[in-house]
Amino acid sequence: MLLFFKSSTPYIGKDLRDDASALRVVEKFQIKDVRSLMEALAVTILEKLSSAAYKELGIIWNFKEDMERMKNTVSMIKAVLLDAESKANNHQVSNWLEKLKDVLYDADDLLDDFSIEALRRKVMAGNNRVRRTKAFFSKSNKIAHGLKLGRRMKAIQKRLDDIANNKHALQLNDRPMENPIVYREQRQTYSFVSTDEVIGRNEEKKCIKSYLLDDNATNNVSIVPIVGIGGLGKTALAQLVYNDNDVQKHFELKMWVYVSDEFDLKKISRDIIGDEKNSQMEQVQQQLRNKIEGKKFLLVLDDVWNEDHELWLKLKSMFMEGGKGSMIIVTTRSQTVAKITGTHPPLFLKGLDSQKFQELFSRVAFGELKEQNDLELLAIGMDIVKKCAGIPLAIRTIGSLLFSRNLGRSDWLYFKDAEFSKIDQHKDKIFAILKLSYDHLPSFLKKCFAYCSLFPKGFMFEKKTLIQLWVAEGFVQQSNDIRCVEDIGHEYFMSLLSMSFFQDVTIDDCDGISTCKMHDIMYDLAQLVTENEYVVVEGEELNIGNRTRYLSSRRGIQLSLTSSSSYKLRTFHVVGPQSNASNRLLQSDDFSFSGLKFLRVLTLCGLNIEEIPNSIEEMKHLRYIDLSRNNVLKNLPPTITSLLNLQTLKLSDCSKLEILPENLNRSLRHLELNGCESLTCMPRGLGQLTDLQTLTLFVLNSGSTSVNELGELNNLRGRLELKGLKFLRNNAAEIESAKVLVEKRHLQQLELRWNHVDEDPFEDDPFGVWYVKLSQLPYNNSVEDEIILQGLQPHHHSLRKLVIDGFCGKKLPDWICNLSSLLTLEFHNCSSLTSPPPEQMCNLVSLRTLRISNCPLLKLSNISGIRAIKIIRDGTRVRDTPMKFIPGSPSLLKYFS
Repeated sequence: MLLFFKSSTPYIGKDLRDDASALRVVEKFQIKDVRSLMEALAVTILEKLSSAAYKELGIIWNFKEDMERMKNTVSMIKAVLLDAESKANNHQVSNWLEKLKDVLYDADDLLDDFSIEALRRKVMAGNNRVRRTKAFFSKSNKIAHGLKLGRRMKAIQKRLDDIANNKHALQLNDRPMENPIVYREQRQTYSFVSTDEVIGRNEEKKCIKSYLLDDNATNNVSIVPIVGIGGLGKTALAQLVYNDNDVQKHFELKMWVYVSDEFDLKKISRDIIGDEKNSQMEQVQQQLRNKIEGKKFLLVLDDVWNEDHELWLKLKSMFMEGGKGSMIIVTTRSQTVAKITGTHPPLFLKGLDSQKFQELFSRVAFGELKEQNDLELLAIGMDIVKKCAGIPLAIRTIGSLLFSRNLGRSDWLYFKDAEFSKIDQHKDKIFAILKLSYDHLPSFLKKCFAYCSLFPKGFMFEKKTLIQLWVAEGFVQQSNDIRCVEDIGHEYFMSLLSMSFFQDVTIDDCDGISTCKMHDIMYDLAQLVTENEYVVVEGEELNIGNRTRYLSSRRGIQLSLTSSSSYKLRTFHVVGPQSNASNRLLQSDDFSFSGLKFLRVLTLCGLNIEEIPNSIEEMKHLRYIDLSRNNVLKNLPPTITSLLNLQTLKLSDCSKLEILPENLNRSLRHLELNGCESLTCMPRGLGQLTDLQTLTLFVLNSGSTSVNELGELNNLRGRLELKGLKFLRNNAAEIESAKVLVEKRHLQQLELRWNHVDEDPFEDDPFGVWYVKLSQLPYNNSVEDEIILQGLQPHHHSLRKLVIDGFCGKKLPDWICNLSSLLTLEFHNCSSLTSPPPEQMCNLVSLRTLRISNCPLLKLSNISGIRAIKIIRDGTRVRDTPMKFIPGSPSLLKYFS
């Protein structure tokens, strides 16, 4: 199997690479996190071995005594982990921990194999293919497989015994895990200060605005540097200025580029013009010139490190075609960068003054709690936060850490005296503060945070995807209550967000968090706390270490999977650029998934893959597959249905995908089909996937005249698009009685489209434009469409966004006025729709946005009392009633529920 990659060492931020003492701190940080990972793995294995399901498996396979022995051995080893950590500077102890980590991973894989085999037998028992069932349950088959599993178990047990025996030679003693301050796991609210509310930077904002809005500017392009150490809020200040109303009106064109280490003129240009495919620098430059020519623009270059003066001159020359008064804001930690770039004096950010950092700390550490009036508690907090040197990121991090603990003087005093006092020992105090916050995370959150190191610096994380990945990796612990794992994963995400491990959230149309980013220093921290099981690569050839479990790249690789190390991988992320460089992936006749049989997560995005090999069925551990943006992929192999653990299948923007395999496995929870424009129908058996939470697209055609497959899918969440509803017209009455959507209590966004995307309602006709089928005329379908829409009534409480497109009816159903939580309502291409009665619109008490396009009979003048914040007709805003919103107020919490 050939892939195309280049090895790279884990990234360490520039602030740390040049500081030997900081690197010594890093080494100590990494040693400590070996124990954290071991503890988490040990807990996972012990939970499995203690569960009723695994006890039953032990009886079936006659492994009950072996499982009990493994449980006792792991428990015994777990008891000495804390003592091993304290002695990890000893080379022999360090090796002991590495061997333990390796065998615990292998033990977890083995236990997973037990459950997979049991699930496979259960599925086959219900299969009507009697011959296959008999062969599968034949005595020889069961004995052979039992012997194979038994040999693996005994081999792992021997390794565990050796490790357990060595603990005596290393003089490792039992020590209970310390947890001096109790983590508030059941916290239902979150202390969170919006990044829109930048405290204490009003004067700096005024200064930058005075440069940007100067009408007397004579230069075509001027550059304003913002300089400061990491965590001071350079990017937040730039965002504050960038989004200012006066600034927005002053510039014709506004652009934002995240730069970081890779100062590549072509990449920066492509990011600005939004063209990832173009590889010719001359063409890229010409596109850039065309975009900015004669226009007064504002460009933000965020997190710049490059100190090459010649490169800066080349960059500046590329923007000279812009209109007079154009401005570039550069955020950087380097004074040299500020010196060689700035045409205006650099703005040097300093830490917040005592009043401002006290205000920020109080908001984060107390929120709306009554303890904010406890002067003694506040004084303790001020003693702690003074060491943060006014750095907003450090203040937020420590404040939210204290917020997450049981508030009390004794707890805070202990933290100040026993925990925070260690900060003085480190030269890089800010980084040490952030690491301290990480140290206090429970082990399951540490794993979730470390996993983010697989993505590039400045990456925009999609919250939903991140949670799906955590679930697939087994990081999310199942709760004893009725909550699903995705809801628990949401709590994990919110905990990390509230403690500033994530920031820069964006809100979607349904008032939920859509995306977030990670601060550069937090990303450095994530890179540093990962061990050799995490590898990020960039280009050419790579040799995976024997203990690599998680592998990621955003370029091509060359990787041979003949080595034993390939069988250890649990994650394989390859997200390729939109260029031919990655087209070699999966094109080789030698390609096979057999070398990746322990994968939980497989991401192969944007690689122009034409075909997925049938050998994917050998990856029986797979929980997550992302094949998005492979726009030449037409179908999936039928063997994908044999992946009994598959939870997430992402196929977004596979524009040529025509069909899905029938009888997808019932374990599937997320099926994403956004942008699958060529999909002609839904697979048979979809209605049996009762655990399905995500189904972004449901396509109807002339051979599929019913949406009854949706009837039992009542766990659907998020967005659902129904396309091709015109094919239901012959069975409209049946649809009305079925009520297939009304029980979907978690559905938030519903898009009802009668035609396919860009489809002409008057289909192509061989007799020319003079002949029109009367059955195609909108007014002939009015009654049927009204019946269909009535039958597609959603649950009245959950829906936040409703889109109606291509509807030929004249009036809306009564259920519209019951959508009390609706935020956005859109009508497109509804040629016969007349204005709804005013009372219908007035009852939509939560409505903020009404969008209308190509609806000639829908008159806004007849709609009175509408409470929408925006009314947009045919792309033009015709009414704007601003809604005042104060970040940081209690109402902000609804954005994060």
